[in-house]
Amino acid sequence: MEIHSLFIDTFRGQIDYGITLVDFYEPGNSSCQLQLSIDEELAQEVRYQAAVAKVDIHQEKELAAEYGVSSVPTIMLFKDGYKVETWVGQQSKEVLRQHIVSYATMSDSCV
Repeated sequence: MEIHSLFIDTFRGQIDYGITLVDFYEPGNSSCQLQLSIDEELAQEVRYQAAVAKVDIHQEKELAAEYGVSSVPTIMLFKDGYKVETWVGQQSKEVLRQHIVSYATMSDSCV
């Protein structure tokens, strides 16, 4: 499953509804490339529960600054427009999937 590339003009529209995992990455960084591979597998597994997206921090410096990204990869989980989790550094597919499933099964009043 393809990971959506997000830009300043598409970011808000993507995160405002439902659950979206966003990977802020740097092209050419080996840790980021490995994380993107994990993200691609995850996107297939959670396709009915969440969207998986990526933001190139070089192209979208404004977004990276707005969300306080200072290290890559930085992964953020959004639910209905609110940031609910942040991880810095490479994360396993299992950890990310567990959090997505947890938020997908949570009622809206719990966020």
